[in-house]
Amino acid sequence: MASAAKNKYNKQTWLYMTSTGLSLIETGMGKNALPYFDVKATIAADNPLESPGKHVAWVKKNAPSNINILLSHALYQLLLSNVPDVPEAELDDAIELKAADLLSYDIDDAVIDVIQLPSEAYRGRMRMAFIIALRKTPIVDWMKALILQGIKTKIIDVEITQLRNLAVFHQSLNTSGLLYLQPNQSRLALTFNRELVLSRSFDIGLSSLITETTIDDGELELTVTEDTKFEIQIESLVLEIRRSFDYYEAQLGLGSIAEMQFLCDEAHESIATELANRLGVRFVIMRPQDYVEIRLGEASLDPVHFFGLTGLVYREALS
Repeated sequence: MASAAKNKYNKQTWLYMTSTGLSLIETGMGKNALPYFDVKATIAADNPLESPGKHVAWVKKNAPSNINILLSHALYQLLLSNVPDVPEAELDDAIELKAADLLSYDIDDAVIDVIQLPSEAYRGRMRMAFIIALRKTPIVDWMKALILQGIKTKIIDVEITQLRNLAVFHQSLNTSGLLYLQPNQSRLALTFNRELVLSRSFDIGLSSLITETTIDDGELELTVTEDTKFEIQIESLVLEIRRSFDYYEAQLGLGSIAEMQFLCDEAHESIATELANRLGVRFVIMRPQDYVEIRLGEASLDPVHFFGLTGLVYREALS
């Protein structure tokens, strides 16, 4: 059993790309029976996905000969769509045509992956699926540049998958959700029977809930106190989450959410508790450091910035 469990956490290196920088992250099983998440190196860069030539030497300096690529939310599209009612043999082509209508770039320059929702989510209606789409050219350019440096790319994955991994691995009930509270936004993932069925992001984050703002109202300047702004913003976030719950229950027909998991830093757990109380749901506070050993190669890094990626450690265990 021990060897089987260990095989689920084989050492892997991930090149995590955002619109503002690159990070090299190693995952595997540590000596203390916990999987580890090790941020080996980071570099600030302006849109590095579009300029592999500028950064591939840095990757070569810090990475082994086999790596995986992980794209942040800003670098791909996640589209919830109806699936055309066609024979299975024609499904891939039909979904590609569907995606072509939804993308802002040419379908010939797209890499498409599909996650079909479970059959319970459409019960006699049109089938539904998530379409994950990203531009092909920059990814191919990166892979070519890495090959010239003697580095092979094994896997390309996206950030939402890691939140799904966290939600699924730690859920105790079939109808569950995870809310990730970040400084400038919140991201919600709802699952059914260990499958992602809804993902939404909200422009209400921790900074909206804890700071003071001055509003220019014509000739008057109105200062919204922290208490007043907190009430406005938290009720807005509660409303958006409830709308998502309603869609999950009424449109997808999956019943009510039985449990919510809240992922945030320790300093803001009271906000998560307040959200849960207003939503009226059973909840759990997720503390990544309890189930993953987080290692930081640079003293200036804040582990909180990587909480949403810790689901990487479960990728193989859930495959």
